[in-house]
Amino acid sequence: MSTLIDITPLTFRSATNDGIIEFSNGLKISGKVLEKNIQIPCRVRLFEKLSGRLIEDKVTDHHGNYEFNQLTASKFFIVAHHPMSQFNAVIQDNVVPK
Repeated sequence: MSTLIDITPLTFRSATNDGIIEFSNGLKISGKVLEKNIQIPCRVRLFEKLSGRLIEDKVTDHHGNYEFNQLTASKFFIVAHHPMSQFNAVIQDNVVPK
């Protein structure tokens, strides 16, 4: 099966999230969304894997870059939604912030 949209977590660090859930030890997940190796802006959601709880919902920049801050050292999954709804959402599972 060929992936048309790719969610690539790149690096991980700290800052503050938008208040959906407040975390204390400041780890991060950042990455880029690509469609056929071309950067695309889209909606990206971060969920806590264990509970399935939505942590943050945001739009990437125009290069497809995203960053989620102020996370704990647990597992998450990321869902990227195609901007034109031409494809199903893509999930990156078992993402761990650093």
